Amino acid sequence: MKYSIEWLDQQNNAVPEEAATVADVRLFLNQVNVTEHLNGRVPQDHITIAMYGLAYGLARDWWKIFGLREGDVSLISYRSGYVVPDIRLRFDGAAFEIAAEQRVYDNPGVRFWAGPAEVIPRQEAEAHLGRFIEEILDRLKSLGMSESGAHTRWARVKSSLNNPAEALFCEAAGSLALDPYQIDGPTADFIEDAESVFRGQALVEFVAGSAGVRRPDLLDWVRRMLADRSSHYRVPDLESIVREAAGTRLPDLTPQAWAIGYKRARQVRQVLNLDQADRFSSFRDIAKHLGAGPSFNVAPKAEGIRALRTHHSGGCQIHLRNHGESDVARSQHLFAMARALGDAACFLDDEQVAPINDLHNAYRQAAGRAFAAEFLAPVDEIRSMQADQHDLMSIADEFSVAPHVIERQIENSARIAKACSEY
Repeated sequence: MKYSIEWLDQQNNAVPEEAATVADVRLFLNQVNVTEHLNGRVPQDHITIAMYGLAYGLARDWWKIFGLREGDVSLISYRSGYVVPDIRLRFDGAAFEIAAEQRVYDNPGVRFWAGPAEVIPRQEAEAHLGRFIEEILDRLKSLGMSESGAHTRWARVKSSLNNPAEALFCEAAGSLALDPYQIDGPTADFIEDAESVFRGQALVEFVAGSAGVRRPDLLDWVRRMLADRSSHYRVPDLESIVREAAGTRLPDLTPQAWAIGYKRARQVRQVLNLDQADRFSSFRDIAKHLGAGPSFNVAPKAEGIRALRTHHSGGCQIHLRNHGESDVARSQHLFAMARALGDAACFLDDEQVAPINDLHNAYRQAAGRAFAAEFLAPVDEIRSMQADQHDLMSIADEFSVAPHVIERQIENSARIAKACSEY
């Protein structure tokens, strides 16, 4: 992400901060100018806007931008009468994506085209956005305006960034699209209580996954599971298996969650001496490979979570939320079990307690889904069955997974090959 700002002096905006920050602006993603547009029929290579609204909006929503695991934040929400391109900011917990979407304005008649997306690591994204905000605030300061609302807000954000525990709380609040500095008491208490169980990104993903459910009940379920050290949930060989699969601890392989998930799935199958044709009919089949005894079972029903994976002095446990006895429930138990195994294979040393939930874009959840799909239904075996003229439903039944899992495996076959050959 690159940009250029050419400040324009002596503007007539009513708000002093806006008058002081009017500029010709160009934004570049992957070296493509995404501020190019048609104004009527006249092509333009920049936009002329007051930058103060962008600085204040980005500072105000900093924790939402870095907390949300579903959805995105658009620069359009910060415009104040000016036309701006629809630049979307998305963060999954590890990789930050900036994308340009098509946007058409009727009055005036302006069209911005869809552009490229750029994916950068978190630290780089923080640095870029921080410099962008500070360049605008420095412009104000140079003109004698250093006590604006944007200055105050950005100072507070920077103070939180310098305190890791406070920053994690703020990010967790942002995952619910809430302002951590004006959060309601019950939600603040929930996040603080969850901090006693979860660490790092596991905390943010747990909080993000709690939206729309009774949060105290969810946290109570987690605590009950942590207190239960019975054989119902114990998988004693899990740690040794995933450590052998990964070898020594590796650095982040890629900012893309799917790559590490697919790669680890094949490594774990290799450690378990599984052929491509080997299938799992139930979660207990996986549990047996992880050293679990015959009493291994699902946990009581809970909402807001699919499974809980724990790693403590007594060993490893996997607690599967009970979905019932239907055929759909059995495939859900199987897939959740594989996702929990995948979380351990990809992130065993990162957190001691990890949630498996319904977030789709969150880094850990995306890696776990990729792992589960390739672990349960290897794409090479799917292709072999297609060559033998089996249809989608028959293949899904054979692997005891939902049909959409097979569809995604087929769609992602090139990704899987890339991940397993390059990383």
